Amino acid sequence: MEKGLICLNSLDATLAYARAMFVRLLSLGIAACSLASPVAAAPRGDCEHPLPNTDLRHCSFAGRRLAGVNLRGARLDGVDFSNARMPGCDLSAASLREADLKWALLPDCVIVGADLDHADLFHVTFDGGTLDRSRFAGANLFGANLNEVKARKADFSGAYMKDIAMEESDFSNSRFDRSFMMRAVLIGSRLHGASLRHVVLTGAAFEQADLTGADFSHAVLNGAHFNEADLSGARLSGAIVTNVVLDGARLEALVDPPEALSGADHEESE
Repeated sequence: MEKGLICLNSLDATLAYARAMFVRLLSLGIAACSLASPVAAAPRGDCEHPLPNTDLRHCSFAGRRLAGVNLRGARLDGVDFSNARMPGCDLSAASLREADLKWALLPDCVIVGADLDHADLFHVTFDGGTLDRSRFAGANLFGANLNEVKARKADFSGAYMKDIAMEESDFSNSRFDRSFMMRAVLIGSRLHGASLRHVVLTGAAFEQADLTGADFSHAVLNGAHFNEADLSGARLSGAIVTNVVLDGARLEALVDPPEALSGADHEESE
């Protein structure tokens, strides 16, 4: 009986030890993950002399002149950049969720893989910049300037983009689903393979744009101008196309075109 009791006590002790070791290893693993995370590891930054890969959420850069500033990988969620002047800046991989960039000037900036979801970008200027793979979901881009930018595979889903200027830019394979782009100007821009499903594009200007393979399913295109645009292979399932202008547009191999386009003049412009 005593031997059985000793064995039972030994088993209990072994199980307790194993359980303690498991908890210890689990805590070490969580700590290691925390140390490996760039967000958790970002040190508190200096607002007067901001550096990349730092946490600057306590700062305000409103009205500041920061030409060429490097803020790669910085934490800038909710930070005030209103009226800031930052030509040639680098915000790649930075987090600017819900940041305030109203009227900010960011021409020729490199903003690759950044997160600007729900940021206020009212009348911001990104002209000449590189915005590849950055996120602007739910952002306010009313009256913004994105002329001559490269924004390939960017995400503008659900963004408010009324009266936005996006001329001579490359938005190939980008996503605009459910965004509001009334009177958007995309003259001469490239939107090859872009997704514009359920987008309001009333009065938009697509003259000479490359829209090959773009998806306009259920988009509202009332009064949009497609003069000399290339819509070859574009999908228009359920799109509303009242009073669209298609002079010289290319409409070869359209997918599910609305009845209103069935008799449209789509001769290639000379």
